[in-house]
Amino acid sequence: MNQDGYNCYMYMIEQGDTLYNISRRYNTPLALILKANPYVDIYRLQVGDEICIPNVNPSPIEVMPYQVEEGDSLGSVLNKLDIELQDLLNLNRPEDIMLLPGSTLCVPNFGEEVPYE
Repeated sequence: MNQDGYNCYMYMIEQGDTLYNISRRYNTPLALILKANPYVDIYRLQVGDEICIPNVNPSPIEVMPYQVEEGDSLGSVLNKLDIELQDLLNLNRPEDIMLLPGSTLCVPNFGEEVPYE
């Protein structure tokens, strides 16, 4: 997705998120997140709001968000997205891999549509 000239994807704010912890999670400078989201009130982030996370990490694969659904397990997510556990671990810190419905994971997009059933 491209917002204001940034190659980015949209991230949905979750309970307890701050722009600082989002910047650390996605290894993106906080200043760049702020620049890509000039209308975000950093003091009033609301659960469900979407912000642009600029993709600053050169990678041979595209990274996209996956929102965990009710009933998802680690195995079902890996099978649904046709990815390996290492792919998921390369893009997420182990402590950030929470399979709570509505939480977001970074997943590789190998050029195929992600099946959302």
